Amino acid sequence: MRVAKELLLISFSAITLSWITTIQIQQTLGAIAQTQLPMRLQHAEGTYTLTVPETNTTKSAFGGKLRLYDAHIAKMFEVTHSDCREIRNAGFRIWYYYAGNGKISMGEFRITCQLAGEIVKTYGLGKAESTAIEYSQEEAGPPILRTRSIPTLNITGNKVDRWLNFVQKFRPHSANRQF
Repeated sequence: MRVAKELLLISFSAITLSWITTIQIQQTLGAIAQTQLPMRLQHAEGTYTLTVPETNTTKSAFGGKLRLYDAHIAKMFEVTHSDCREIRNAGFRIWYYYAGNGKISMGEFRITCQLAGEIVKTYGLGKAESTAIEYSQEEAGPPILRTRSIPTLNITGNKVDRWLNFVQKFRPHSANRQF
């Protein structure tokens, strides 16, 4: 009888420990999901395509002033800055931005390494975020999915209004042919 009680106690302890671990993992995953927005990033020959499922990019991104659009533009700057730090003489990146799973063209954006660097100096960098990017191999084969750890822009507090003003003036390349 005593052995049966001990086995029952050990089993109960193992189940409880497993349950607590599962809750902790779910809470951690939930925290990650709250800071990352659904998007697909693809790279080919110095150009990127950012495709999002939303059709209304004016909705709040995280429950505050930042809209999805503002967060998507921030992601473009984060990835560009990361490329510029990793690749000598990267120069610039062209971004094609699509909403509605690719049905709505939001424009073509050109981000130079210099501008990405200035944005990082202005806003600073926060925690790194795992960012999945599909890299084209052109005719050599199917795209390769690579997850990179890319620091996020620190757009918090009094920097939010500055970012909103910047994004309002940062127009798609196709609408701003000054390059």
